[in-house]
Amino acid sequence: MKSSRSKFIFTMLLTAIPGAAGAAMPPPASANESVPANNSQRPQNDAQSGLKTFAGTVTLTNGKYVLEDPSTKRSYYLDDAKAAKKFDGKMVVVTGTLDNSGYTIHVQKIEAAA
Repeated sequence: MKSSRSKFIFTMLLTAIPGAAGAAMPPPASANESVPANNSQRPQNDAQSGLKTFAGTVTLTNGKYVLEDPSTKRSYYLDDAKAAKKFDGKMVVVTGTLDNSGYTIHVQKIEAAA
């Protein structure tokens, strides 16, 4: 009886913890990531529309385009592969909204960085 209960609890834990049973996990945040001290490192906000700007390099990672932000050492998936493909390997400024998970930018526009 106790063995059955242990197996049940173990199974429940595996299904409750993202990634424990092989589920896809979001890109890892840096272990030494901290909240930026000044606003120059944070994405800029447009309070009325929820738009933000992000700066970084577009790369292709695991078949998906990602914006790698060197100032925050974070990576964000880009949901517009067609637009991102044009800037693969280049420094860009992305305007869009960050989804609730905090890992995907819903792209409005991508421009080459000045």
